[in-house]
Amino acid sequence: MLRGGLFPHPPIIIPEIGGERRRKATDTISACKKLAGMFVEQMPDLVIAVGPHGPTDHSRITISAARDHRGDLGYFGAPDINFTLEGCPEMADNIEQEFASADWQLRQVNRQKSEAELDHGIMVPLYFLEEAGLERVPWLILNMTFWEPQKLYSFGEKLANYVKEETEFADPVFLVSGDLSHRTEPGAPGGYSPAGEEFDRRLMGLLAENDLEAVLKLDQQLIKDAGECGYRPLLIGLGFSEKLAGKGELDIEVLSYEAPFGVGYGVAQFRDGR
Repeated sequence: MLRGGLFPHPPIIIPEIGGERRRKATDTISACKKLAGMFVEQMPDLVIAVGPHGPTDHSRITISAARDHRGDLGYFGAPDINFTLEGCPEMADNIEQEFASADWQLRQVNRQKSEAELDHGIMVPLYFLEEAGLERVPWLILNMTFWEPQKLYSFGEKLANYVKEETEFADPVFLVSGDLSHRTEPGAPGGYSPAGEEFDRRLMGLLAENDLEAVLKLDQQLIKDAGECGYRPLLIGLGFSEKLAGKGELDIEVLSYEAPFGVGYGVAQFRDGR
């Protein structure tokens, strides 16, 4: 059973935006299509998504309480590509209250809004999901915070427990949106650092080895120097997915990795059973 997956979110891999340039990311595009197809085959009744580009808080997870979410890719020159998602305002409210009682720091955003704006971190993976035929289901949209790694992972575990025990959703899937290092080569968007390539190589290698303990213990200075935006969302998704799969029973398959524009793009699926 698919529990979730890691998607990158570069708008350039969308045909209407990247044009011919996107062909430098052929492996990433193929892997995103494959992972999106796996999401659709799972027929989820809930998608939980976490990324780095929505309303973030340095010390608290933010959770969207809007009833609907809308957005388009006009900022990237493709205004005709637009999306609408159903939110989970009641669940967002319940989670904030439930987790607060256990001394977790969460903050609702878009509270009492009938409609909130989607960020590109959600819309780029969503492009591939809709292309693959994903049915309209509710989405619970979160944004990462800067907790230490084990706490982020534990939050994912607690969220999985909550969804399993306190909601009617039987088949949730977890979408992690995040790019890896933005510093993998000279001229990269974040400037160049040798830490960029090293971080990406080590993280993707550990995922391929299913070594979650080592993922949690990656050197914090290396992470900082790499200039990434996917590590913290990934930890939440891994905690959630492994909790549902069972301790030590999560199978991670890396579908692709490349860094064609100086930014690392990793695609991976999380399934039950090694």
